[in-house]
Amino acid sequence: MSRIVATSKRSGYIALAVALVIQTGLISIQASHRIDTSFVRAWILDSLAPMEKLVDRSLHGVAYVWDNYFFLIGLHKENEQLRTEVDDLRIKLDRQEQDVAEVQRLRALLSIRDSIAGRTVVARVVGRDPTRSNETVTIDKGRSHGVKPDSAVITPDGIVGRVIHSSNFFSIVQLIIDSQSAVGALERSTRKQAILRGNGGHDLDLEYTDDDTDMKVGDAFITSGLDRIYPKGLPVGSIVSVGPRKGAALFKTIVVRPSSDLGRLEEVLCMVDPPDTVDVFDPTERWAAP
Repeated sequence: MSRIVATSKRSGYIALAVALVIQTGLISIQASHRIDTSFVRAWILDSLAPMEKLVDRSLHGVAYVWDNYFFLIGLHKENEQLRTEVDDLRIKLDRQEQDVAEVQRLRALLSIRDSIAGRTVVARVVGRDPTRSNETVTIDKGRSHGVKPDSAVITPDGIVGRVIHSSNFFSIVQLIIDSQSAVGALERSTRKQAILRGNGGHDLDLEYTDDDTDMKVGDAFITSGLDRIYPKGLPVGSIVSVGPRKGAALFKTIVVRPSSDLGRLEEVLCMVDPPDTVDVFDPTERWAAP
């Protein structure tokens, strides 16, 4: 592009130089011989002026395009830089929002420590059974932190499950919805004893109760403490469906939805002390019925 501009400028200079030489020659001739050369000068002016005008416009056009080309390149780079800065700020904002959410969850976990007599430890969920053949999760606390098999695991919303395997630094937690898991429970309002068993899906089934006559959707269950795993008074879940007895079955088909969102676990609280030395103070005040 610079070569084209230089060539155009050179042609214009040559044309102007030729015009000046001719003009000077005509002036000299006119001064010495008194010849009227006005018509020649007019003809030269009419002939060269359009060329000079064309060259001038071409030079201005090339310069305008060239300047705007570099301007657009600079503008593109500036836009790319601003776009990168916006993306970085968006990532930082997302991280800050995640940090705030994590702090809120941890505060909620720590707040229930005051309702529990006994030592507890906060753990982070780091894995889940990918096959979903067993409803289990892996946490980043183990024997070195006091976590051992049959340690109860809870969230501010209710019980999560129990530890079934433990290494020095990690543990596997069996969720209450696992088909091999059972929880001793009490119906909150009537205090009826019940046993809830995981159905391997998202809920628990009522396996046993003293009397299911008056049970209805919305009734809540809390832990009874009789299974020697979970201390008494922790939220378990609420009834989401009540069906008729099937065949010779003793009880209605009652499905209980866990109070904790077991599909979105991130941080949990492990109860280190055994159940016989742990209890929950004022459970009906600390955890309101849903």
